[in-house]
Amino acid sequence: MKPSEFTKRVVELMERREGIFANRFNVEDWVPTDLDSKGKACFLFFLTQLDYAIKSTLLYEGARKLYAVNPKFFTAEFILDLSEKELTDMLAKYLRPRYINEAVFRYKANSRKLLDLYQGDPRNIFRAGDAPTILKKVWEFRGFGPKTGNLFFRSMVTTFEMDLANIESVLPPVDIHDVRIARLMDFVDSDQMTERNVRLVKEMWSTACREAHVNWLIFDKALWLLGSIGKPTSKEDILRLLNP
Repeated sequence: MKPSEFTKRVVELMERREGIFANRFNVEDWVPTDLDSKGKACFLFFLTQLDYAIKSTLLYEGARKLYAVNPKFFTAEFILDLSEKELTDMLAKYLRPRYINEAVFRYKANSRKLLDLYQGDPRNIFRAGDAPTILKKVWEFRGFGPKTGNLFFRSMVTTFEMDLANIESVLPPVDIHDVRIARLMDFVDSDQMTERNVRLVKEMWSTACREAHVNWLIFDKALWLLGSIGKPTSKEDILRLLNP
């Protein structure tokens, strides 16, 4: 199976919600439905920036619980009004980031930048120009690198169905699940999370999506589910998951 054939099959199953994709649990699916447009953008902004060094599902579940207790929490204004101790206690209780001091610093710094540059509304970041320009703006926030930043970018584009120029030039975010699947399928020679190998996998998935004429945003969401929910340990496991 070629990478393009693989991506096409994965997207087909995702769009039909078959097999492992029957119940989707991407970050976009955890946004509370009663939020307005700005509220949804803020929820994604604060949630995705902690999507590291913690199991994503635990983070998402904690965020929903925190929102139920305090709907105003996921706003820059509210976070800046909290003392460091108050913010630490809330993050530790509900979101449970592994690096709590970094999480507190990140929330404070990014809240201030969001207010100062974008009026506290993450949607305004996406009015900066074409997709590559917007992504560079996203990366200017603390902790929003090629993985977390691209995840936020993807979640915003798909949630708000944005039509951005040159989006095909943006490489998908890649985590350990994506690299491991690429290795199990013999698309790459290593599953090491080196900068070179991660870049190789990003470019490989991007090229495969273009050749298969599929939306890389959908493929990226499906690939995360395949790796984190399916937990394949062999090529046979993957093929079985793709043939429910």
